[in-house]
Amino acid sequence: PDPPSASPTMARQQVYWDIFDRLQRIAGGPDVLGDPNTAQNRALNWIVFEDGMELGPGKDHLHQRFVLMVIYFISGPWTPVEGRLEWGSPVHECDWEGITCKDVEELEAELEGKISELLESGREDGVKIDVPQRIINRLELRQRLVSGEVPGEFSLLYYLQHLDLENNQLVGALPSPLYKLFNLQTLFLEQNQLTNIDAVGEYRYLEHLSVSKNAFQGPLPESFKQLKYLKTLYLHTNAFTGQVFDILKDFKNLELLDIAFNKFSGTLPVELGEMSNLTSVFLGHNEFEGTLPVELGRCPNLKEFQIDASHKIGGPIPTEFGKLSNLEFLKLDTCAFTGVLPTELAECQKLYFLDVNSNELGGRIPTE
Repeated sequence: PDPPSASPTMARQQVYWDIFDRLQRIAGGPDVLGDPNTAQNRALNWIVFEDGMELGPGKDHLHQRFVLMVIYFISGPWTPVEGRLEWGSPVHECDWEGITCKDVEELEAELEGKISELLESGREDGVKIDVPQRIINRLELRQRLVSGEVPGEFSLLYYLQHLDLENNQLVGALPSPLYKLFNLQTLFLEQNQLTNIDAVGEYRYLEHLSVSKNAFQGPLPESFKQLKYLKTLYLHTNAFTGQVFDILKDFKNLELLDIAFNKFSGTLPVELGEMSNLTSVFLGHNEFEGTLPVELGRCPNLKEFQIDASHKIGGPIPTEFGKLSNLEFLKLDTCAFTGVLPTELAECQKLYFLDVNSNELGGRIPTE
């Protein structure tokens, strides 16, 4: 007769050291991985003895799954939500809540070979994980990092393209592991208590950035000048100061700019008219002065423009606004605008919202 089969626990015990060997080079070494007080050790034991998928040491996504569980054990446990596949569910990690993956070949094609170069070089210290077939490209962790700590293993997800850490407990400087995610195209950090993102220019491919509702003060870091691919930028509701357009005036790819509710000063540059991709601009509740540049009339895609509660912005409202055929929303209240409301605004056939109250304007609202 056949010998009795080994119990599941005994069978997994036999692969423990094989998996240990595969993980130690990305987990800070054998001392860290073997210390029962570390999240790395908890993640190791979970993978070996608790994970319903029972991965072996040769599985292509072993490293990726381990990194995610280290993040979980440091930041969690999270309250399960009915109907969601929470982290730790016995399915592929790409199906867990807040995670989106793509086949590595698909990413390779999208990024025109950049992903291959990135995966081959690994992290800047040379450490790299085994490349899975289904690779994480989007990670949404809103209200998940309850400890406020970002583990170093985050930097092993160096192939991430989109990261959302909105509404967490991040305090002070942006944690250094996040600066290793050089491939990011989207970074959402809204509603934290961050005070320092001085090295944000490290994100050389960044297209979408939100740091609204944090605790930033002082001028915008000079490294912002390196973010030439930015399409959307949210800085609102902080205490930034200084002449922000000294940095932003050459951002030709910008589509949305929201810097309201800060303490920015200076004048609005004529270069705004060269940002032909702009669709939405929100500048209110700052300390800008001077007039609105007539060059804004050269932004053919502009749909929303707002600069309210800015008592040092005034003069006539440019007649060139009448050239903005896509303009839908114009909010200029509580400023120091003078003269009459331009009749040219009647040419803005899509305009449905206009607020110019609490200025020094005369004349009638144009209807034709």
